[in-house]
Amino acid sequence: MAEFQEGTLDILMERLCSSISGFDPEWVTRCVPATEEQIQQLQDILAEYNCTIPAAYLYYLRRMGQNDGGLLENEWDDCEVDIGTVLKFLSDKDSYFRKELEKGFFLFSDHWADAGFYMKLSAADDNPMVTDREGVYVTESFEKYLFRKAFDMYQRKFTYSDFERESVCSDNEKKRIEDCRTCPYCGDTVEERMAFINQMAESYGIKKAWFSDKAHFICYSASYAFEISVCDGYSIDFSCNDDKLW
Repeated sequence: MAEFQEGTLDILMERLCSSISGFDPEWVTRCVPATEEQIQQLQDILAEYNCTIPAAYLYYLRRMGQNDGGLLENEWDDCEVDIGTVLKFLSDKDSYFRKELEKGFFLFSDHWADAGFYMKLSAADDNPMVTDREGVYVTESFEKYLFRKAFDMYQRKFTYSDFERESVCSDNEKKRIEDCRTCPYCGDTVEERMAFINQMAESYGIKKAWFSDKAHFICYSASYAFEISVCDGYSIDFSCNDDKLW
């Protein structure tokens, strides 16, 4: 069974590697760290914008910066996250990615379909928020993003899986929760949708994993892996090995 270990940032990689090795012992053998020269090149570029490499990302680079064994690379097909690609994107001082750095957004994951993920850099944040290309929230920290991707790997180990997606109630006139017990009216914001999910989970005695965030409710056991996203409506992803449970 996987055990996604919570702890301090200074042992982030030890916790992550131990967690994934619990269900995929071969994964760590595929990881290749960035070189110190590559790390220094990135630091020099960020220094031009009065930024430093966030500690959480630095730990990642020193453990798996050239190859993370498919951890972040599996976000989409042909997703590029290795340090060499990142440095290539930032090598041109007139590039789009440099202009984003001026705004405090650092590209660490790119995809050919004009999509990517950024860290929102600040001098005081060692574990920055992750956003998409439009600056839209993805998850509250790089640490949680890493563990969410590890959880995705765990989900793929199960035999059965199902994905369902529903939009929120489209009625123009909002209904009160008392009038519609199975479909909440509170769908205007991520916070309202997550409040509904938390309420439902509590009624069933379901406890969310520590790397859940304001837009993702995650829980798991040896028998199943379960995630609800409320980024845009509701989406539910469930995996298990028991056909009756599925």
